[in-house]
Amino acid sequence: EIKKLGVQGCYFPMFVSEKALNAEKDHIEGFSPEVAWVTKSGQSELLEPIAVRPTSETIMYPAFAKWIRSHRDLPLKLNQWCNV
Repeated sequence: EIKKLGVQGCYFPMFVSEKALNAEKDHIEGFSPEVAWVTKSGQSELLEPIAVRPTSETIMYPAFAKWIRSHRDLPLKLNQWCNV
């Protein structure tokens, strides 16, 4: 049924940089205590920790800002199923 409406499936990364997360700091303020940080990959320490994004907005909105430049780019019909 959803495909009949022209909705496309999409996937966004599960991890977000600290910089990207801080760009949305007002939005994620309530999530801050629950943000999970990844600091290692195997036996190696990461140069910069990355967060398991607490909400989809932190990764999706910057992409939308690049894809939607005018009313002619609308509607943008996307569906994302994910476990966060």
